[in-house]
Amino acid sequence: MVTDVATGEVAVGRFGWSQVPNLLQFSGDAYLNEMGITTPMFPNENCPQGNCAMLACDPVPGADDDLVDVDLFRDFMSFLAPPTPGGSSRPYPGHGWRHFVGHAGPSSPQGPYQADRLFAQVGCADCHVPSLMSGPSAVTALRYKRFQPYSDFLLHDMGGLGDGIEQGQATGREMRTAPLWGLRLITTFLHDGRAHSIEDAILAHDGQAGGARDRFSALSPAQKNALLAFLGAL
Repeated sequence: MVTDVATGEVAVGRFGWSQVPNLLQFSGDAYLNEMGITTPMFPNENCPQGNCAMLACDPVPGADDDLVDVDLFRDFMSFLAPPTPGGSSRPYPGHGWRHFVGHAGPSSPQGPYQADRLFAQVGCADCHVPSLMSGPSAVTALRYKRFQPYSDFLLHDMGGLGDGIEQGQATGREMRTAPLWGLRLITTFLHDGRAHSIEDAILAHDGQAGGARDRFSALSPAQKNALLAFLGAL
């Protein structure tokens, strides 16, 4: 739970490392910490190398942007289209999208293993939730829409896989569930790129995800291939 700097209210952190509650605050934070641009939302400059005396050289004291650019950046991110699964020009459908052994297309009427069911049976879907519903929005196109990120956007204790970063009440073992949509476009995996295949990334899971890792390891070779093909086409 984090503070929304615009309202002062407590909200669920879902962006960044889960320390940011919404895209407007994410944008203002990025403007300050990535580009050194202050706004009414984040009016205080970061001290260069920790030396606040150097702020005396600031040629433009006060806010550098009145949030107009930040609003536009927020809007740009808000209206980005979701990735589409491999071999398909359609947006993600719901839970019924399947891959089968020996079949590379987005669906098949037959096959011994329905990979989306394996995904749930192994326990992947407990955190990598296939489908979510958006909430209220002033924009009709974004209001109460079903989308398929394959994430719950929440923190989980990942044991030895944790990145060691402590922020607010989040410990170094806790990490936000990475969305899996667009996974087919990624070449290195996990937060530090240590895994060079989807299977390696699964086997590195720990903590709350240890059970899912072990159930994946217990699958037959054909079942593993079906599940990995499904994930590799997201």
